[in-house]
Amino acid sequence: MDVNYNQSSVGKASSQSAIMLSMLMLILLTGRALYVAISTDASLKGIFILIMYSAILIFVGFIAGANVSRMRTINQQSSTSISQTQTLSKPVLSDIDLTRFNTSEQFIIKFLLDNDSQCRQSDLVKCSNMTNSKISRSLAKLESRGVLSRVRDGMGKRVNLHKSKLE
Repeated sequence: MDVNYNQSSVGKASSQSAIMLSMLMLILLTGRALYVAISTDASLKGIFILIMYSAILIFVGFIAGANVSRMRTINQQSSTSISQTQTLSKPVLSDIDLTRFNTSEQFIIKFLLDNDSQCRQSDLVKCSNMTNSKISRSLAKLESRGVLSRVRDGMGKRVNLHKSKLE
């Protein structure tokens, strides 16, 4: 089960969609300029001015969108490097064997280990591509094996990992 998205593929898809949208807008605005020019019997110079005006607007919009996308990517990379630095400073639990758990259970255990062995059940749902019922079933299995416990916390549940049961 893949729960992480590759940032470079997301960035490429975003760039490709921005280029396609820009091309579509250029075609639409050029078509509109030609329609107005033909219906009003405008000169060739007038048609050229309308097309250039449309192209300049598209170019400026594309540059602005690319800069916003680049700034967002830089912010994501800096927050990722900060979280990786924080993760490296935590004690490494390399002696834990997670092969006896299925992929959804492994995700839950790793998520809990990265979050000081506790989190809200809703956080697990938000940070994975699993449904609420899938998370609930996996948590119930792990709870029956004594790996974790769930405690009612307001409207939701708090999940607590028992590290001693993992070794």
